Amino acid sequence: MNDEGAAPGEDSRAAKVALYMETLQARMDPDQYGALARALHEAFHLLAQGREGTIDSEDDSTFTLEMNREFATVLTMLLTGKMDQQIVEVPGSDGHSGFVLMDPEEADDPAKVQEVRDFIDQWSTERESVSNELDGIARASNLSTDD
Repeated sequence: MNDEGAAPGEDSRAAKVALYMETLQARMDPDQYGALARALHEAFHLLAQGREGTIDSEDDSTFTLEMNREFATVLTMLLTGKMDQQIVEVPGSDGHSGFVLMDPEEADDPAKVQEVRDFIDQWSTERESVSNELDGIARASNLSTDD
């Protein structure tokens, strides 16, 4: 029985990622491809262990916006098995711009895109607020230990 609605198997996902990585290697600068491949390897390792984390480049200036997009594209392929995701720009409230990968049907729906942008803006604002609060607690804690 072949259920076409089922999620692609791990072998299928790995084959799609391998094929896409070959195309990236053929069209990217070798140093950029190497940095991207190392970051992806680290991300895959964290995912395989069921862990979260952040991936930092030794020199963030060399990890270009296009490399970030490709990083997200490959991770999306690995996690969903889909290769048809569309990149949608998401301007942040802090003036920085980011992007999300969306299903084509959703990416073509302006209301859905706005909903995603609003969600990300709200999430970013909440995250910044929590970060500021934690920084304040840490500073207060350091002041009380210095006495």
